[in-house]
Amino acid sequence: MHRKVAVRSDKLRQQARGCHDRKSQVNFAISVGDFVLVGSVVNLPTKLALHWRGPCQVTRVITDHVKETEQLVPPEVTEDLEAQIALGDGGLHVERLDEARFVDDQHQVLGKLLGLDNEESSLEPAANLLDDIPVVFRKWVAANKEDLHKDHASVNVF
Repeated sequence: MHRKVAVRSDKLRQQARGCHDRKSQVNFAISVGDFVLVGSVVNLPTKLALHWRGPCQVTRVITDHVKETEQLVPPEVTEDLEAQIALGDGGLHVERLDEARFVDDQHQVLGKLLGLDNEESSLEPAANLLDDIPVVFRKWVAANKEDLHKDHASVNVF
């Protein structure tokens, strides 16, 4: 009787294993060379909080669920992105103001724009700078007041 029970139990166990093995499991269609995002668990109360890094490229498949990846973008690229972020809205931003001159009854200031070379600096009317960047322009005028008055003693500067 025990033999019948053991044989029957073994047969049921084999059927259950066969049924489990035939079930479709989640198959990840990720192979070497594919581009992926890598998520790592953040040490927070919930294990569902992830920190995503990427883009990464799969370099080696270890198991169906474990892949070795290579990060394509260096983690610290803030220097390269500062100009792109600053110019992202389509406008140009003033990096610094250099010198002023008075031409045709108008004050002009030489300004270097962010992301451009020194050779590409341009003279802008002071009135335009006062409208576009009033805080920066007023600080620059206050810091360079002596130089401005020395060059244009007879003219009321700004």
